Amino acid sequence: MKLKYLIYGLIILLAYSCSTGMGSANSGPKPHALGKMNEVVVIAEKELWEGAIGDTFKFYFGSAYPIMPTPEPIFDIRHFDLNELTVAPLRKELRTYVILADLNDTDSDITRMVGRDLGESKYDKSQTDNTFNSSVGRDKWAKGQVLFYLFANGEDKLAEVIGNSFPGIATRVNQHDQEKLSQSIFAGTHNNNYINLIEEKYGMNIKIPSSFKKALDVEDLTWFRRDDSEYILNLVFDKKPYNAESQLTPQAIKDWITTYGKTYVTSDRLGDKLVINETDLPIFDYTKEIKGAFTTEIRGTWEMTEEFLAGPFFGYSILNEKTNEVIYAMAFISAPGKDKRDRMQQLEFMVHSLEWM
Repeated sequence: MKLKYLIYGLIILLAYSCSTGMGSANSGPKPHALGKMNEVVVIAEKELWEGAIGDTFKFYFGSAYPIMPTPEPIFDIRHFDLNELTVAPLRKELRTYVILADLNDTDSDITRMVGRDLGESKYDKSQTDNTFNSSVGRDKWAKGQVLFYLFANGEDKLAEVIGNSFPGIATRVNQHDQEKLSQSIFAGTHNNNYINLIEEKYGMNIKIPSSFKKALDVEDLTWFRRDDSEYILNLVFDKKPYNAESQLTPQAIKDWITTYGKTYVTSDRLGDKLVINETDLPIFDYTKEIKGAFTTEIRGTWEMTEEFLAGPFFGYSILNEKTNEVIYAMAFISAPGKDKRDRMQQLEFMVHSLEWM
């Protein structure tokens, strides 16, 4: 019996020693990841980043967000090597990482880290299978992290991997940012009166933050607006009976915006109205689905005809098959001299969160 208790005591002592020794940094609770949405932190050797690989990465991930009066990138990019992470540990607690490794560089600390993170079998596969050149990890240093590993044997192949991986990574980063995006919009309470108004008028549920006010509510059109010292955010809905496919075309959305801008948006200057600017920047158009509903989207810039005001907008035509109606939606921002990408994403998130009644 004494021997039995001695063995139990040794086991307990060993377990306690393991929990308080060298492994405590990994076994203890992890902090929650920090940082802002639309930020990508690149971990790569400095020589790699300062050459063609860095240029390739910035070409894709730093390309222009569609579409702004002044260019803004799709993602804000930061770069660190492993030494820079070590000297400033908070840099390990950010939200989104892309790790770039040239596996031919066997002396690279980052190559060795990728090998450890992948594990022996996957690392061996990367050496023999040219199609295996990416992986995804989570919560390496903090809770709520996502890490994208891009690797290849040689810089030319790695540059190709970056280009091929960009669409998928961009989508995953945006999905990863959804919770933070929602928090940035709905930090306060919802306006239940506005939610009820949209339900009754358009047959859909869209949450309207209490920071928005009703600027206009006439017939089938409703205009919500948020004003602060730096930004004016606008979200407009209208509906028409659905009679023909032509109502779902980019031109139909342009015509509707033109009518809205001429009728309701003005200033103190005589004859001033909102119009689409198709001269200085192009109009992009897409087709997609929003909650199963066929949708046409256009993106571009608006301007006032008399005042020196302009900004980005997006416009949708959404087919509501339940009511046989076309819902027109427009979001636009006025914020001279300010970055507008994140605010446009907030407005887009609001529309995309709709639920049909």
